[in-house]
Formats: sequence, structure tokens, C-alpha cells
Amino acid sequence: MMMLDETAFKTFLQSPKVTVWSRLLLIAVGLGYGLISIVANWAYVSDFDSQALRWVVVPGIFLLFGLLMAILTRFGLSLLLWASSRGLGGRGVLGEISKATSVSLLPGILSVPFLTGTANGLMIALLVAGLIWMYLISVQVVKATQGFDAKKAYLTVALAFVFLASIYYIVVPA
Repeated sequence: MMMLDETAFKTFLQSPKVTVWSRLLLIAVGLGYGLISIVANWAYVSDFDSQALRWVVVPGIFLLFGLLMAILTRFGLSLLLWASSRGLGGRGVLGEISKATSVSLLPGILSVPFLTGTANGLMIALLVAGLIWMYLISVQVVKATQGFDAKKAYLTVALAFVFLASIYYIVVPA
């Protein structure tokens, strides 16, 4: 699925264990978000005098917020894909979209270093690569769940990403 194989998405969605795999993938992405945040903020984490705070509590908070970020991102992206699919005449089955959207979050891990405040050239390149890859996976999700042709799927995801970018622009402080 990460290589954008259309039949892999359909097979994934028809699997009896799709819910389990989707949740495991979401947990893995959330832990990835948290681990990258710990590494990016290691100077802050290592400043604590207490060993329990340095090695358990503060990293645990970062991991918890990484999981929360993954859950909220999946929820938001699922709703946006659902809304744009419905707007363009799709079936709009939110449950199917949500399960498949977990796969779309994997490339998002590439953008976490940029979001944690590291804005060098490599991080910007990873951000762009991650967003493009996420976009292409989301197109496959829409094609598999809505039965859209490629043109309609690309338009659906473009609408969702434009709205997502505008929300990000409004919410994130300057």
C-alpha cells in the first residue's frame, strides 16, 4: 500500500482484520510522532534533575501526545476526505475511509521534525516529500473506498488538503 498499489488497498479494506491492522498502524504512527518529538526536544527532556522525570514521565507525555496527534490527524483527515467525497457524489462511507486513512498517516512521520521546530533544508525536503506521499496515498484511499476514477480522486483529495492547509494556517501561531 505504501507503494501506491491499488489492489493492495482493496485487499486491505476487505480483510477481516482491517480494524485491528488500522489501529495497530495508528498506534505505530503515534509512537513514531512521540519518539521524534522526544529526540527533537532532547535538550529540554535531559534538563530534568529527576531520573523519573527524564526517563519516564516527560517521554511518556511526549508519547501520549504523539498518539493523540495521530488520532486527531486521522479523525480530521478522514472527515475531510469523507466530506469532499460526498460533495463530489461518492458513497462517503466514513468507517471505510477512516480505516484506510491510517495508512495515509505513515508518510506524515517525515514531516514531524519540521513541525517540532527544526526548519533546515533537509527537514523542509522531508516535509514536502511526506506531504506528496500522503497526498498520493490518500488518492488511493479515495479510489478504493469511493470507486472514483483517478481524476475525481485527485480532485477530492486536493479539496481536502486545501481545507486542511487552511485550518493549519488558522490554528498554528505565526
